[in-house]
Amino acid sequence: MTGTHESHELAPEQQPMDAEFRDFLTQHKDEFLRIALSCLRDLFDADEAVLDAALKIHQKWPKIKTHNNPPALARKIVHTTSIDFYRRRARLASREIPHPRLPHTPTADDLLELRGYERLDQARAALQDRAPKQAECVRLRYLEEMEFTEIANHLDITPGAAKTNVHLGLKALQALMTLPEPRNGGNS
Repeated sequence: MTGTHESHELAPEQQPMDAEFRDFLTQHKDEFLRIALSCLRDLFDADEAVLDAALKIHQKWPKIKTHNNPPALARKIVHTTSIDFYRRRARLASREIPHPRLPHTPTADDLLELRGYERLDQARAALQDRAPKQAECVRLRYLEEMEFTEIANHLDITPGAAKTNVHLGLKALQALMTLPEPRNGGNS
């Protein structure tokens, strides 16, 4: 035999999807989309963020499937990917050269439509930095409409802890949203 047999290892994104991963992704895709949608507020961007997260989950699948709570770890990946979605897009856009025939670019009206959510988004971001567990509990309770037992299962905490985190998170959000607007200028 004169032929040589070389084994080529495929990059993680080119490896075939195993049935276990495919089933996991199918089972949780709606939940992942809701997580991304709660961060991004645009269905198309959320769908793209979920696809990015699915690639990351696939790359880390051996580690995720052996975790004591694989859905929780996958949800965390979806959440962080969603948070970073626009930052990553801005980094890429800064290196792109615009083409005159490209479709619709956001206008001032598009941005004004989102202005009503600005204080809430800022408060949610501040809560995420200060108390991530409270922020996640509030998100699951009010954006995902989960019961406390479901939140507890998702985050691997007790239902009482879930209820406490929601209560404290709501109080913190209320305090953050009622803070006076910062003034421009000095101490006046």
